[in-house]
Amino acid sequence: MSGTPHRVPARVWLLGVCADAYVTCFQAALKRRGVAVKEGDWSGRWLHANVRRGDVISVHWPSFLYYVPESRPRTYWNLLRFCVFMLALRARGARIVWTAHNLYPHDGGKAVLAHRIARQVVARLASLVAVHGSSSATRVGREFAVSSSRLLLIEHGNWLGFYANTLTRDAARRRLDIPAAAFVFLFIGLCKPYKNLEQLLRGHAALSDDSLLWIVGRFQSPAYRAAVRHAASLAAPGRTTIRDEFVKSDDLQLYLNACDAVVLPYREILTSGAAMLALSFGRPVVAPRMGTLEELVTEDCGVLYDPGRDGALTAALRKARTRRFGSDRIFARAGQFSWDRSAGAFVDRGLATRTTRAATGE
Repeated sequence: MSGTPHRVPARVWLLGVCADAYVTCFQAALKRRGVAVKEGDWSGRWLHANVRRGDVISVHWPSFLYYVPESRPRTYWNLLRFCVFMLALRARGARIVWTAHNLYPHDGGKAVLAHRIARQVVARLASLVAVHGSSSATRVGREFAVSSSRLLLIEHGNWLGFYANTLTRDAARRRLDIPAAAFVFLFIGLCKPYKNLEQLLRGHAALSDDSLLWIVGRFQSPAYRAAVRHAASLAAPGRTTIRDEFVKSDDLQLYLNACDAVVLPYREILTSGAAMLALSFGRPVVAPRMGTLEELVTEDCGVLYDPGRDGALTAALRKARTRRFGSDRIFARAGQFSWDRSAGAFVDRGLATRTTRAATGE
């Protein structure tokens, strides 16, 4: 027996995600809008049993589904499965929305053929490609031939109140044995080559002042750890501290509240969650003028520099030290970026609705 037509919202299945702050916050914002969000499984059996026409497959980091750095054969076998799986999703009637956090994975980058193939496949099969800002839209559109009609601009929300933030500056410095009057630059996060830590060490040493530099985060590569430590020994060893450790969420406040500025000297970047993290703790950011950093970091909350100009990083560090940044203005800047608005844009354009007729047993 049929009844009155009604709107049935599509479901969102997450693929290629990790349990990080971005996915947690974005997923929560979607759920606040009444969207059913679940984590999918990369298997044909799951696809056949769960995916229905109108569902949205939200893909964040495609390389998580195929890339095995230590094994090229396994990578390409997984890549073949990935391509077939993406095609099967489309054949099933699902729509793919790829959130382009970066142009290419930072592990291997564009030099890895598998990454180039996977990016082209997901970009061509995606109904929409979500990007964080107009500069990212331009780069993604140009790199993967994605038309403006398939680009979805969404905000990278802030983390105000998401992480513990109860330590005062003085308390944090006491725990880290940092002098109260010292000026501290901080890099925090995974330590990978694309983050350009050797240049940071050289740029900081060129200041020839009494400022301190802390580099805190896990080194995944022993070779890169050795290279950075060697660079530190040649730069300003008395003013440099390197902590090779995974920083737990509750301990982020220890380092961020103890520092005066966060430095992110990327060689390549599209979207920077670390910059938003710094602003969410009221800390100014020193970073290259590239990607969404151009739109996020204003004069009130940091210093951007030209990564192609010699001495630009050192000049930016010097400028950051001499300027006075108000934490209230930095907090206000972070507060301008909303997960709820991001979810709203995703729902408005990314989610399908389908009209069905209510029937007994449906």
